[in-house]
Amino acid sequence: MSTELANLTDTFSCQKFRCSGRGILLPFGIEACMSIPLRATLYFIFLLYLFLGIAIIADIFMSSIETITSKRRKIRYPSPGEKDKFITVEVHLWNDTVANLTLMALGSSAPEILLSIIEIVGNRFEAGELGPGTIVGSAAYNLLMISALCIASIKAPETRKVKLYSVFMITSFFGFFAYIWMFIVLSVISKDVVDLWEAVITFLMFPLVVILAFLAEKNFYASSKIDMEEEEQTLILTPPELDQSGAVRGFRKDELLQFLRDLGQSTNLSMEDKAQLFSAKLSESMPRSRMQYRIQGARMLTGGKSLFVNLPDKLQEIHDEMLKIKPDETGHRTLSPEILHETDHTPRLEFGAAAYAVLESDRLVDIIIRRFGPADVDIYQRAIKPQSSDGTLPLDHQIGGRKGTLSKIDFDDDPHMVILEFASSSYAVLEQEQRVTVEVVRHGDTNSVVQFRLDTIDGTATAGEDYIKLSEEFRMERGQQEKKITIHIIDDNQWEPDETFFVKLSLPEGEENRTKLGSKTVALVTIINDDDPGFIEFEETINLVKESVGKAELKVARVNGADGKVSVHYRTKDIDAVGTKDYEPADNELVFEHGEISKIISIPITNDLEAEKDESFSVELYNPTGGAQIGKHAKTVVTIINDDDYKTMANKMASLVQVDLDKLSVTKTSWGEQFQNAMNVNGGDLETAKFGHYIAHTLAFFWKVLFAFVPPTSMAGGWLTFFVSLFFIALLTAVVGDVAAIFGCLVGLKDSITAISFVALGTSLPDTFASMIAAKNSKSADDAIGNITGSNSVNVFLGLGLPWLVAAIYWESKNLPFTVKAGDLSFSVLVFSVCCVLGMSVLIIRRFVGFFGKAELGGPTIPKYLCSVFFVLLWIGYLVLSSLQAYGYIAWSS
Repeated sequence: MSTELANLTDTFSCQKFRCSGRGILLPFGIEACMSIPLRATLYFIFLLYLFLGIAIIADIFMSSIETITSKRRKIRYPSPGEKDKFITVEVHLWNDTVANLTLMALGSSAPEILLSIIEIVGNRFEAGELGPGTIVGSAAYNLLMISALCIASIKAPETRKVKLYSVFMITSFFGFFAYIWMFIVLSVISKDVVDLWEAVITFLMFPLVVILAFLAEKNFYASSKIDMEEEEQTLILTPPELDQSGAVRGFRKDELLQFLRDLGQSTNLSMEDKAQLFSAKLSESMPRSRMQYRIQGARMLTGGKSLFVNLPDKLQEIHDEMLKIKPDETGHRTLSPEILHETDHTPRLEFGAAAYAVLESDRLVDIIIRRFGPADVDIYQRAIKPQSSDGTLPLDHQIGGRKGTLSKIDFDDDPHMVILEFASSSYAVLEQEQRVTVEVVRHGDTNSVVQFRLDTIDGTATAGEDYIKLSEEFRMERGQQEKKITIHIIDDNQWEPDETFFVKLSLPEGEENRTKLGSKTVALVTIINDDDPGFIEFEETINLVKESVGKAELKVARVNGADGKVSVHYRTKDIDAVGTKDYEPADNELVFEHGEISKIISIPITNDLEAEKDESFSVELYNPTGGAQIGKHAKTVVTIINDDDYKTMANKMASLVQVDLDKLSVTKTSWGEQFQNAMNVNGGDLETAKFGHYIAHTLAFFWKVLFAFVPPTSMAGGWLTFFVSLFFIALLTAVVGDVAAIFGCLVGLKDSITAISFVALGTSLPDTFASMIAAKNSKSADDAIGNITGSNSVNVFLGLGLPWLVAAIYWESKNLPFTVKAGDLSFSVLVFSVCCVLGMSVLIIRRFVGFFGKAELGGPTIPKYLCSVFFVLLWIGYLVLSSLQAYGYIAWSS
């Protein structure tokens, strides 16, 4: 009997578990017999996971707002160039300021606003602490912490300044006044009671802020004439271009043409690569809305598809190099020849072939060096020294009756300076030779002992499998001008493709004071497969040349073998270029000697000095001899481009660029694209995905697939997406309210403290990333911090005004007052108001004081970090003081 009674008692105690009455939807009955620490841990993890879900559905919600606010309308204006004529242009239907303070503010603050509404409705129209506390806590975090991060994120000494300062000042005032008004309502006018007229005024202040900010943007207070939209002025003077389908193109063709000229002509980049580079340039420079930055912030947090073009490493290096080049008088940047070959008028030396191979027993290799540019400019020259059998290098040896030349070497005025470099930047060796000798040469002073270091670096060849790794120091004695180092090659008697590795020349520590490195500090070593005559093919299937280039040089490579003498025939064939008129037709034989792996076919191009469209012809390989075979690139197409405008290539690239830009759009999605983006890392762009993308995608996979069922933005102009995603946000926010309340109860935190810390931080994380991205990428500070003050005021006027109005009407109908306990909330509001005044004062001072860079964000290193630390301390002080008061350590009577 006693055992049955004990079991009944245990069951009863499990049913009456702790914090069981705190939520609207939670807790679950299965929690009844769990320990308190376990429940608290599970609720904390669940809370973080819910924040992740809210960030993803908020991304979709913001995409719908971006779709809605990007709608355009057609307007007619008198043509500035022709009298009595009108032009039709498309402009945005929504004003930017109105959009930012209405739909945008609702999008970024939807969780906080809905939490306040759901809490009041769920508590039978009685006020709670979680909703208002979250609104105040989010305002403090947004103003103080996000401002601190944005100030520090700008690279010194760059700055970002608020452009629409009058709008910023109005929203800043109301962002401060909103919380003072809350304090006055709760603690001064009618203590602990919100009357109906107070709720009505609170709610009506929301449209008042929007109207005043809109008039400020139009310079209504400074001028009797309302300014025309800047966008409209731009469109009238420079109407947008249309593509072949009649749709507005996201760029002007002139920009593309100039970019191609700046980039230079190179066979190293495909047309797709160039289109990606131009898309990245446009992506960084195009104006973006606050909503797009907010969407990008959420996607960074969840490993989603980026709204910015992410380039592969190879293209990113070229892109970064272009940014480093200072623009000329016209504002253009021309890429240096170190990255891509370009046509210019400066003297330049080039090897006749990119690679040479020779048997060690031949003891001699002929290397051709060509000179381009004016012949009346002096270039330092040094004779090529062929190696003899005894290792001596005669200085007066000539090849073919004339000396070859190496690249230019500049000597300092210091007579004791020594310059070290490789004698050649590339070497080739047959695998059966089992060794290759690289040579380091000395220029300048020879009356000293010089030390240097050589290290091998794997390319496609692997140390230990294809060659013996080298990593040691060497020395040159007095009077010694060169030193040869042997690297051993492993002959495994297995056929394999030609492989490469690198040898790096560096200086030991302490040697830099009297020794410098020349231009050739890395040597490429090619291990040639010697068991096959090889395949012969073109290196590129498409070649673009200017009409004035003189001749098109097409590189033919011999790969996967270099054994014996082989040959191949080649011939030209018209496409739309005509032989003898546009180019010299050819039908000749190309001979590869034993060990030779690269040849050049030269096709003379006729420059008729007439404007004409781009024309093409093909060159094909056929009839190989000596056991060689034709490779996969048996044919190449040569396009002769008119020097003046690059029209043909621009037309081809324009469509590629527009495709890349359309991939970044959030307004043209379909259900199929949503599921594809949801189920693939980085939206399917695996080439640029990082490790963090995979982690974030794994954690967010459930939410991504679930919310892929939300109707896409292409339906009903985005409004269907708007309401469905708003419903999901409301549902998740209701669960967040329960989880936060129960978690706070389990760990002993009051709702007011849980709201201003955990909930406020979790709902503001996407805004944090969005503001930091905007600070780095936008030209002004408006999108980074300008929206903070607007959102803070909207949070009160809409997030509290609406639920207060509904609850006040409900209790008025029952002739009862709507009670809202000031308590902890009034103290928290007062502390935040003080922090707000201090923070805004710092931002105003930064704008007008040169010590801080005369801008709200960025500036000199030390001042910007001092300001950031000050903002962080203000936020910490706000949390500490609010917590001390909530637990009775600070006496407060509202």
